[in-house]
Amino acid sequence: MTVEHTYGWGPKNMPRLKEADRERLAAMVQRGDLHPVLNHSKWAELRSEMLAAPMDEHPRFRARSVFAPHGFCSDWDSEFYYHLHPVEELEWLELKTASAAWLHEALRRNSIPFSVEEGIVRVWGYTRPRLQPQWI
Repeated sequence: MTVEHTYGWGPKNMPRLKEADRERLAAMVQRGDLHPVLNHSKWAELRSEMLAAPMDEHPRFRARSVFAPHGFCSDWDSEFYYHLHPVEELEWLELKTASAAWLHEALRRNSIPFSVEEGIVRVWGYTRPRLQPQWI
């Protein structure tokens, strides 16, 4: 049984943005203010991987929305089932686990691009012009 079957949350049934926010986001992409990196399927793979993590890894995350004021990001959280959505608006998600090696391998196994920012793994939903991370 896959994690998607166990938790009932895959790309087709992930929470979505409201129509007004979806249009606002599409306009930001169309103007070139944002460059998409991850799609819904990749976000679902990331979430499934984090839900299936060994207990000793216990991943935590914090996120930044493309709609958030400059410099704002969420507090650290570890509830991937309810608190990580809607992913459509995530500029980035930072992850911490007990083992950076385990986390890097999990991301590579799922072909999820990431960078390390000030020692913290960051998965990008969008990048901005003139702000391109050092991909690992």
